[in-house]
Amino acid sequence: MASDAAEFVPDTRELSALARAVRDCRGCELHANATQAVFGSGPVRARVMAVGEQPGDREDVEGEPFVGPAGRNWTAPSWTADSTARTCT
Repeated sequence: MASDAAEFVPDTRELSALARAVRDCRGCELHANATQAVFGSGPVRARVMAVGEQPGDREDVEGEPFVGPAGRNWTAPSWTADSTARTCT
């Protein structure tokens, strides 16, 4: 196993290359008990992006972010964008 993830990071910001890098990364022990990588989902040009910690068991099984108990708490509030203040509430 590598001592860090640096060797797995591609030289490009192309999403398909980054997704492959996430899938193939062996830079730490997180991959050892996972069934698959959970890269993310949503529009490529989203104005807001949520970044979580490592996936839980439901995310690991389903391969999608924020589908477990914590994700349900995250998506429960109604999010509205205030284009003047550039905030979410």
